[in-house]
Amino acid sequence: MMAKARERMKGIRRASWVIGGAVALAVLSLVWVTGCGKGSAAAQAARTPEATASSRTAPAGFPATPVGNAIVQAGKDGKYSFVLFYRPKEQASETMRATLERAKGKLKTKAVLLSVDIDAKPEAGLVERFRAQQAPLPLTLVIAPNGATIRGFTKPVDEATLASAFVSPKVAEVTKALQDRKVVALCLQGPATKHNRESKRAAEQFVADQKLGGQAVLVMADPSRETDLLKRCRMSAAPAEATIVLLAPPGSMVGTFAGATTKEALLQKLQSASSSCSSGSCGPSGCQ
Repeated sequence: MMAKARERMKGIRRASWVIGGAVALAVLSLVWVTGCGKGSAAAQAARTPEATASSRTAPAGFPATPVGNAIVQAGKDGKYSFVLFYRPKEQASETMRATLERAKGKLKTKAVLLSVDIDAKPEAGLVERFRAQQAPLPLTLVIAPNGATIRGFTKPVDEATLASAFVSPKVAEVTKALQDRKVVALCLQGPATKHNRESKRAAEQFVADQKLGGQAVLVMADPSRETDLLKRCRMSAAPAEATIVLLAPPGSMVGTFAGATTKEALLQKLQSASSSCSSGSCGPSGCQ
């Protein structure tokens, strides 16, 4: 079903949000590519404050296994989870385990490093959650504090690659919404952009429209502080006008709306993108 949905979404221009290559089926089409150069995303994340302890929400949807509980606790603590799915005694798995062990000291303030033997019964629920049995091993998933799966590595990687896997909270917010099968109205505006009021009003009215059945979310971001986010939306520089980027699951860029716009323009563009699907029903739930 997921493969069929991806095939039918060809008519909508892809944004840089999808992992390339094989990865666990549950996350294959639900994560943005970090094709913006090593370190850029990590540097942006370092510059952007994480949510305060009082405003954090525990990530949902993780089974109550030992590692699943550790992921939830890490989210409450504002930390990432690096989760390695492996089989004991396989050389590639042991290599990746050793890399994570070496990286533990450098990453301990920002992340917890967790390992899951995919044949271990206590972790069966988590293995099924990510369909790790069907993925090439070792599989290392990078999970943001809000529960979004940010990266997926299906072969051993070095410590520098692990260190570059962090993203800004806004990137994680959009990623999570797409993984929750929501349409995202990403509203890029700040003190320096024009037509902020009109743009935000259109985005708010679009998200609240009954036609979308509550399956759309608004994400506000200041483009002057979100270099990585802009690159993922194929924007080379912060816009001079407030801009709405409309995204649909699993990771498709439906359209970009600069300056003053309307709810009707957004809905029309989404409908137009839907008509490119063979079923004619792309939208909040992807293609049916």
